[in-house]
Amino acid sequence: MKRIFYIWVLPLILLGCEKDLMDYEGLEGVYFAVQWGDSWGSEKTWPYQPYTDVHFINLSGDTATVLVRVMTTGPVKDYDRPFRVEVNPDSTDLTEGVDYLPLVNEVIIPAGEYAADVPVCLIRTEILQQEEKRLGLRLVANEYFSLSFPEWDAIAGSYQSGPIHDHFDASLHTLHISDFMVRPAIWVGTDSSPYYDGNESGSWGAFSRKKLELICEYFDLTYNDFMSNETMPMALQMLIYKKMSQVLIEHYNAKDPILEDDGRLMWFEGCPWSSKIGVPWVPDEDYYD
Repeated sequence: MKRIFYIWVLPLILLGCEKDLMDYEGLEGVYFAVQWGDSWGSEKTWPYQPYTDVHFINLSGDTATVLVRVMTTGPVKDYDRPFRVEVNPDSTDLTEGVDYLPLVNEVIIPAGEYAADVPVCLIRTEILQQEEKRLGLRLVANEYFSLSFPEWDAIAGSYQSGPIHDHFDASLHTLHISDFMVRPAIWVGTDSSPYYDGNESGSWGAFSRKKLELICEYFDLTYNDFMSNETMPMALQMLIYKKMSQVLIEHYNAKDPILEDDGRLMWFEGCPWSSKIGVPWVPDEDYYD
């Protein structure tokens, strides 16, 4: 499944205050106009940012298309105008064709518009589970546009939901990409129990990425659904362990057991076996007969 998400920005030019906030006079130009900030804020209070965090763990599918906003200075025109964008090798440690698809180098500002989005298609790879990687973008001047803000200076007091970066080059933008997973806020289980000889306990047992991804596969969930009781109500929690224990038992009976990375049998409440972290499962001699 391909997931597209937007990096939202505030169209300040529509509010008639672009010049006041930017304090810009000069040639018609382009700049990265990416805004984000605290969740309690809004686009009106979010500052402009030199980078964007992309967390694959919050997304489904093997690819994600990020739309990076670029805006113009100067008057709106009644004809299409292209601008150029390239991968910035100075801030990139990904490989084209492996970690991302080739970048669209020419993007059109449509007639009557002042902004457009640069689509960047990222590929989910295993290395992102251990390391954060970067993909840098840079705008390139052409016959239609110069670079508006190679020295961006934030206006003190203009933004209320940071983080605020006072000085950066707005012709550059970097995507910070990761796929880290830690135990989410809602996880109904424990690694071990002294009452069960140190075996997994609770409805869902020990947390593991493999187990969570299996739940997501069967229930069409994402990692974010495990972050609050609103998205993970008690009824769903109970349904998960009942369904997943049934799935594991069916696999076991079909001689296709689902194992954790350390070789132990995956476990949910309702499974007739026990499971201890770090202790691989050893089948009976006649199991595969």
